[in-house]
Parts: sequence; structure tokens; C-alpha cells
Amino acid sequence: MSQLAVEGLRAEQAAVVELFKSLSAEELAAPSDCAGWSVRDVLAHMANSQHGVVDPAYLPDMSQDVEGAMENPVALRRDLAFDEVLEEFETYSTQAMNVFVMAQDDPMASTMLPMGKLGTHPMSILPAVFLFDTYCHLRNDVLQPHGPIDRDEPPRDEQRLRPTVEWMLAGLPWMCADELAPLLDRPIVLTLDGPGGGSWTIAPGGDDGRVAITEGADANAAATVRSNDHDFVIWGTQRRPWEGMTKIDGDDAYAAAILDVVNVI
Repeated sequence: MSQLAVEGLRAEQAAVVELFKSLSAEELAAPSDCAGWSVRDVLAHMANSQHGVVDPAYLPDMSQDVEGAMENPVALRRDLAFDEVLEEFETYSTQAMNVFVMAQDDPMASTMLPMGKLGTHPMSILPAVFLFDTYCHLRNDVLQPHGPIDRDEPPRDEQRLRPTVEWMLAGLPWMCADELAPLLDRPIVLTLDGPGGGSWTIAPGGDDGRVAITEGADANAAATVRSNDHDFVIWGTQRRPWEGMTKIDGDDAYAAAILDVVNVI
């Protein structure tokens, strides 16, 4: 799965470079769907993230406020020429890919990496983390229908979507621990259509008070939530409401309460 993420991230990074090289000054200055950020700012965020893989001094402190930690690196790049920001993304995404490839083999692959509010995970999952971030920013915040840019969307294929969903489900018990634990007293099933889809059971009883997410559908679940893999990226990050992108079978009120607090960052 993580090798698939390497290939998916490589393809998504190339799509980002191709898109941003095509944008006019007016398009770069347009407000993205990420509140307070222009389209150019979204690239600045992604450039800093890739730079941080190669040089940890560029990594923001995500131990407390993850989203707030992203603001300063973006602000610092507003004084740079756009070509410098794009060059930073191109240069460090290539170098970061070398790190991600090495992280697929032991001992790096199984080394556990603390990631603040995002949880602690094996290093092999790193390309999926950055694929999720790139996929989400490009597809929702920059491109239409939610972003301002009118260009063809890259493929929604397995190499991009399966690792993206994998990371979202791996991170969800950590990111939503305080909100989910008091609510989740019976299992629910999440079923996603699409090349990154499948069925997973979300249940109480995970490690350290977190919920547990396991592959497969529990026949005794209180409810089943159905969606598709791409839409899950959108509503699972609370960029858009889950209503209208999901169908609930079973205990509607219980499932709705759970969906209200799902927020992958």
C-alpha cells in the first residue's frame, strides 16, 4: 500500500507543477477554498511541507494547534516571487520523494514516528500523509467546483485515492479522539465506493481510549454510512457538510452525531 502511495504522490506532485505553471497572476491571487489563503498561498503551504521532509527545521510545530501552525510558513512566503515558491516545491518534492522511497524498507518502514496531534505512525505511511495533503488542497481548495481555478482535474485513480483514504482512517482515531470517544458506544460501518473504497468498522475499544478502525463491515453495527472515496476527502476534512455526500442506513441520529465530529486535518 505504501509503495502505491509513492507512485500516487509522484503523479500528484507532477500535476501540481503542471497546473501552477499554467496559472496567470490573477488566478494565483484568487481566493482559494482554504479560508484566508490565495491559490498561491496553497502552493506555499505545500512547498514548505515538502521542504520540511528534507530539512526538519522547516517543519511547523504541530504538537498543539495543527492548522494554526501552518499559517506562519505561508505568510513568510508572500514576500517571495512566485517562481521561487514554485521552485521550492519542485526541488523539495523531488528530494522528499527520495526519503519516502527509503521509508518503504526496514528499519525505517517500521520505525514509529510521533506526529503531534496527527498521532504516532510507522514511517512507511509518510507518502500517504503527503498524498492526502496534496490531493485535498489541489482538488478542493484550488480546482473548481469549490476552488476558483477552471482546469481539468487529474485522474481519481487507485494510486491516489487508496493511500489517501488509508491515511485518513489511520489518523482519524488520533485527530478526533476527544470528540469521538464520548459518543461512540456502538460500532458503525463506513462504506466507500470508488478505487480507494472499501468497508471499515469504527468501534469503541481502541488503544489509549481512542476508537478502533478495522477493515470489513460489522454485521451488528448500529448504522452504515455510505459515500465515495473522493467525497470522503471533502466531508471528512469538514470542507463541506457530510449531508448530501452520504447515505445512512440504520440509526440515523447516532450516525449523524458521529459524522458531525469527524475532522481529518
